[in-house]
Amino acid sequence: MKRSINITIIFFALCLTFTITAQQVGSVRGNYKLPIPEKIQNIVLDPLPAGNYTVGTGGYFPTIDSAFNKLSIDGIAGQVILELTDDLYTAPIDSFGFCLNGPVPGAGPSSTVTIQPASNKNVTIEGNGLTAMSFYNTSYIIIDGIGLTGATTLTIHAIENILYTVNDCINFYNNSDHNIVKNVIFISEDYDRFGAGIAFWTFPGNTDTPDSNEIKDNFFKRGGITVYVSAYNATLRATGNIIKGNAIGSETDSLINWGIQVEHCRNTIIESNIVQNIKATRTVGDIINLGINSFYGYCDVIRNNLVFNMKSTEGYTCTGILLSGEAAHVGITNMVYNNMIYDIQSSSTQANSRVAGIQARSQLNPMIYYNSVYLSGSGANPFGSGALYIWDTSENPLIKNNVLINMRDESIHCAAAIMVRGSYLIIDSSDYNDLFYQPNDYNCLVLSVGGSYHSLEEWQATGWHLNSVSEMPNFCGTCLHIDETIPTLLEARGIPIAGIDYDFDGDLRSVTNPDIGADEFDGIVEIDDETVRPQEFALDQNYPNPFNPVTTIGFCIREKMNVKITVMNVIGEKVAAILNEERGAGYHQVEFSAVHLSSGVYFYRIEAGNFVQTKKMILLK
Repeated sequence: MKRSINITIIFFALCLTFTITAQQVGSVRGNYKLPIPEKIQNIVLDPLPAGNYTVGTGGYFPTIDSAFNKLSIDGIAGQVILELTDDLYTAPIDSFGFCLNGPVPGAGPSSTVTIQPASNKNVTIEGNGLTAMSFYNTSYIIIDGIGLTGATTLTIHAIENILYTVNDCINFYNNSDHNIVKNVIFISEDYDRFGAGIAFWTFPGNTDTPDSNEIKDNFFKRGGITVYVSAYNATLRATGNIIKGNAIGSETDSLINWGIQVEHCRNTIIESNIVQNIKATRTVGDIINLGINSFYGYCDVIRNNLVFNMKSTEGYTCTGILLSGEAAHVGITNMVYNNMIYDIQSSSTQANSRVAGIQARSQLNPMIYYNSVYLSGSGANPFGSGALYIWDTSENPLIKNNVLINMRDESIHCAAAIMVRGSYLIIDSSDYNDLFYQPNDYNCLVLSVGGSYHSLEEWQATGWHLNSVSEMPNFCGTCLHIDETIPTLLEARGIPIAGIDYDFDGDLRSVTNPDIGADEFDGIVEIDDETVRPQEFALDQNYPNPFNPVTTIGFCIREKMNVKITVMNVIGEKVAAILNEERGAGYHQVEFSAVHLSSGVYFYRIEAGNFVQTKKMILLK
């Protein structure tokens, strides 16, 4: 029997045009037609029973294709695990690579397919076509690389091949829902174009969208764009997808142009990702450097991300986190909170170039809360720079409890804590921020449609930000954490935001007087000349993380006492002692060198009196 799918799809070719993308920073893929492979069989067989099946030389399935053909035609009857036993799987050189043509009969919440490396195997799936692996109308698939380091790993590697418009690692097409991709290493050598690590998308005219998928705890080392989720069709939205805990870029050798892109989406959650070492190396299309972007989103949430070390020498924009849209596709009620953004650099002199920590363009009611942004460096971007950049027809941005610092020098152009450029702007509910800038002949605190304001007093005279402060924070060591031992105006000067109960580190926020910024730090505040000291213990997440081989660990203690910090491997064995000595009350940092350890996941533990806490760190060599 032969069953064919006579469908022609529009595949996103990742072709930026200067006119569309440079002006709107919206959809990043163009279109071209591509026929979907047919489902072909001679005999209908029984579904694959629940169980573990080896895939590889001498295995139950000799090839990935043979396993996918069985799943595609006959389906499954329970939980199925496909264990990859070979070191290398080379995909067919075509548009789809290893293709699972769904839906998989029998797949559901309690009947999933897991694809993973066999125990103690470092497996690589390599493609030299449009994509190394593809899943069409496929749901309830779990791709689990098991670990990013160690004896059991999975790497998806796309080799650049200019015969194809792009070279992606994994693509999920159209009605692909409830899939999970985790603990996988992604490398697309097509970083100078728009090769993607992983893409979930649909095409115009199709009524199905990729919904409720999870992309979590992966490592993206190279790629023109790392994560891409899109419904593409303006009348549809991909809904409920989660992008969480991914490491995008390494500290030293990553080649990535664009971090996370979601477009035409609803209720997307982008959280707890590390986006670093983003470089403008693209050789086609307009040069745009972005950490995270939601285009034409509806109720998307971008929270608790660390975005830093972005470098551009040319191009349109270098932005940490962007909410973007256009006249016919305005983003609505998107939220950005608890993010730390710094070291965003551009020396571009292109006519419309700019630098932004957070940028909102063509948005209605964007909510920007509890972020910490610190811009530094120098350039000559004609549209200047803003720790917060409001652009185009963005209406009623809600800006509260943010640290917005701009210490850049843009030469003859302006660098401001808040930069506003556009047709109209209404700020109905913005206050309780820390605004600070580097004074010179060109800079100002706020540049808006009403003029430039060089002091907080000038800005407050217009009626805005009456409860805001202007202070250069005492950042300490890693990320943008605040030194808890120095009195600060940030302490307890924010206003509670319903639904945001925790800070960047997962620490509980004050329900009455939270701190300004992403870090709820319980520091020192001066009240009528009386000094109030921290009342809490705290252990910071190490930074950088992942690291190689040196990282820094910060901690706070409320009184003088002995502090012990040890490092353990994944089975609880002690592998290093970082600290075992008496320290005074306040915030401290220690440096840890793992030069003697192999790559892997480790845990560090602090013991100070009755305070005991453990956190995870990743060593990548």
